[in-house]
Amino acid sequence: MWHSVHVEIIRDVDISAIGPFENADAEDGILLNHSYVDMRGYSSADARDLVNEEAELLSEIEAAGDNDDRFEEVLNEIYESASELGGFDIGTTGAIVALSAAGAAPISSCNGGLLGETSHSSVVPHILFSVAPWHLQPILRAAEAADVGLLNNLQHVEVFADRIPKLNAFAKHLLDEIESENVAAAPGGAR
Repeated sequence: MWHSVHVEIIRDVDISAIGPFENADAEDGILLNHSYVDMRGYSSADARDLVNEEAELLSEIEAAGDNDDRFEEVLNEIYESASELGGFDIGTTGAIVALSAAGAAPISSCNGGLLGETSHSSVVPHILFSVAPWHLQPILRAAEAADVGLLNNLQHVEVFADRIPKLNAFAKHLLDEIESENVAAAPGGAR
């Protein structure tokens, strides 16, 4: 069911090239993304709920296979339920909120149109985000674990994948990394 795009998965981020989020006080609409919505501030618990909800949705889509009617039914259920998953391209929301929980500022996203939808900004599933260098290590580890790419893009960073489900896997790994760091940093936590 899942289509893939041929893209070389590389992880090469130059920390010195990362700049501050120029639109740090923006709530919606910025130069890089006129449809920008501020997604910063998610807790790892809230992000985990959405990542799990998205994983269920992706499983339903996979189970629908080539049944276009069932696929449309699954998508309509998401949009009608007023779930936060319906606000972004299918398969990107989990990674968006996980990046938010990791202290990043998601800027734009696209699932590459790999679900047969029309009019996409890219042919590669990706999320562009701003991040302070000190928040980057768990993101790098999660990208490695999920086999997704990570590159500088302008003064920001972009995570990308060859298949939509890999973004959800990245989100799960990132939340695991964040939660592991939180346990280690807690008084009496693992050392």
